[in-house]
Amino acid sequence: MRPVLTLAVADMLGRAGGEAVDLACAIELVHAASLVLDDLPSMDDAELRRGRPTTHRVHGEDIAILAAFALLTRAFQLVADAGQRLGLERYSSEDLVHHLAEAVGTGGLVGGQALDLHSDPATVDLERLESIHSGKTGALFLAAAELGAMAADARRRDLEAVARYAKNLGLAFQIEDDLLDALAGREETGKDVRQDAGKATFVGLLGVDGARALADELLGFAVDSLAPFGARASVLVALAELVAAPGRR
Repeated sequence: MRPVLTLAVADMLGRAGGEAVDLACAIELVHAASLVLDDLPSMDDAELRRGRPTTHRVHGEDIAILAAFALLTRAFQLVADAGQRLGLERYSSEDLVHHLAEAVGTGGLVGGQALDLHSDPATVDLERLESIHSGKTGALFLAAAELGAMAADARRRDLEAVARYAKNLGLAFQIEDDLLDALAGREETGKDVRQDAGKATFVGLLGVDGARALADELLGFAVDSLAPFGARASVLVALAELVAAPGRR
């Protein structure tokens, strides 16, 4: 989903997707690194990911941690190289690297995961839960869209529009993931389910119907953000529809 978002935004704004593919790959390298770390025994202690045994169960914790760092390092290398190669006027390689770093660091993936691990479910309200997942999940969606827009040398107002879209899409994606964890099986998700027991989740806080209603509201906001692009945004609208599908089965 995340690298497709990068390519779709770049294409919508006039940059051929193939020219942004390294940025899309960088986003997925970061995502893969986060999954390897999330699955570790010290975090979620997961057994299955994408239908296969998790990295640490096959190769050991030491190699899993090194693999995650290797993926992260390679991601930043790809972004820096792509920034130089694209010949952008509005943005520099440093700008692209900065946006990815924001998504990974304490204001993004790392901070969101830390809050998720150490929050007391009994005291987490909706505002706090949205804050957790805006970092843990939403930040990388935001970076994916922003890098796609920057690859196309987008105007500031276009960058801001796709950022609003991605922010709402990412949070809706997390809600749908919570729904899948609560309702689906391993065969459907390709990973462990009921992993969220004992954690604060949108389903736990709002119930199934409430979680679905919030996801629909967020996806509506996301699609509304695409109005300035008209028919050019059809792929991004389709992505929003795809996000809504899994948790509704």
